[in-house]
Amino acid sequence: MTRAPETGAELLERRRIFSDRLAVDSGGHLAIAGISAADLVARFGSPLIVSVEDTIATNYERLLAAFRKRWKGDVQVLYSLKCNNNLAIRALLSRLGAGGDCFGDAELRATLDMGTNPAHVALNGSDKTPDQIARAMESGVTINIDGIDELCFIEAVHRRTGLLAKTNLRLKILPDALNQVMRGSGLKHGAGVESVRRAKWGFTEGTALPILQALLVSHAVKMTGFSCHIGHLSTDPLAFRSIADAFGRAVTRLSLATGFVPLVLDIGGGWAREREPEQRADDVQITPIEAQVEAAVAALEAALAPLAARPTLWVEPGRYIVGNAQVLLAGVGAVKTDAGLRWVHVDASTNNLQRIETGGFVHDILPASRMHDDMDHVTQVVGGTCFRSVIAADRSLPALQRHDLIAVLDAGMYAEVFANQFNGVPRPAGVLVCRDGSVELIRAAETYQDIFACHIVPARFAPVPEE
Repeated sequence: MTRAPETGAELLERRRIFSDRLAVDSGGHLAIAGISAADLVARFGSPLIVSVEDTIATNYERLLAAFRKRWKGDVQVLYSLKCNNNLAIRALLSRLGAGGDCFGDAELRATLDMGTNPAHVALNGSDKTPDQIARAMESGVTINIDGIDELCFIEAVHRRTGLLAKTNLRLKILPDALNQVMRGSGLKHGAGVESVRRAKWGFTEGTALPILQALLVSHAVKMTGFSCHIGHLSTDPLAFRSIADAFGRAVTRLSLATGFVPLVLDIGGGWAREREPEQRADDVQITPIEAQVEAAVAALEAALAPLAARPTLWVEPGRYIVGNAQVLLAGVGAVKTDAGLRWVHVDASTNNLQRIETGGFVHDILPASRMHDDMDHVTQVVGGTCFRSVIAADRSLPALQRHDLIAVLDAGMYAEVFANQFNGVPRPAGVLVCRDGSVELIRAAETYQDIFACHIVPARFAPVPEE
């Protein structure tokens, strides 16, 4: 028997995860945290990025609780700003108690300016500048050492100011078990653990030992621990177990070789979510965060047993906290049928979702204005730029018409931070649906003037006014 076409409401119910605040109202319209998508667009325009405060807080609180339940020492969550650098979201997480993972000067300044406790902030990067090192030392944040010359920069600042640098040493670990579980973007850079070996970050154990010894004898350094981050590569608990095991074993050997017992272990991010457009497949194993944490912590505890130490544990999540906390709403424009295909243009594009182009992300698309209609039309959802700008290919949707709305789920990670202005298209506004039901503007829509604000036309090229 042929199954009846699925509706948007049924798709939402099938794909819903624990912290989604999405529903369907009686008129068949998508509601985001109790607010109609149509009303949001009517008020703030389209396209529109809608953030949900309760989703952000719920994701943060669940991840923190999972680690605190399993790890008997202190735990700090360092939000990874590179994933989504909206300042309102950063400020919200600071008030919830989250620390910060920062790359470069702008992320460090933004993290601190939004009220994050410097004691729980890490500066990452494999090519830190002397100015970045100086700002980190002056601010009291921890530097995850990832370059041999960073110690020279630290000692120069110390000679000038007398300040000490709090440092962790970033390790490169290469567990063979990753060959069984790596998928997604890791495959672009080599098969399995070869992708990790080719990544520019961290030091293998043999290279790390003399660097650690130099850090321990430097009068400019307060050595606090070690860091490791491989990034998102799997939803399989084996991945997290193998990373934690290899990291813990390397830490133990380095500690026994030098007598240094770490106060902090930063085990990085990459924690898998329950809905994963970044995995680019339909057969993704869904792993609750509690199972990931159990696998990682058990392995880390066993590997650290010879040290009889329980350092403070730092974790650096980004997409787990904000991935499903943003929805991109877009209005339907031209609908075109030809050559056996149906194209539905929307006023968003892959300008706003660059990881579709650069990482192959596959997002769920909801017919936000027709959630009760059968999705019985095979559709190419495209943006209006002069590239193909395919947001979704061969996707089942209702017979969408001009002025309808679609909703792209999981637009919270690596969307706004990758967004561009190709074809002179302004980047959209963003709003926050608050826990009290109010809606606040957290990013103004760009204008024509914003697009060209940094361009300078030499006076000799300036148009001559007509007389």
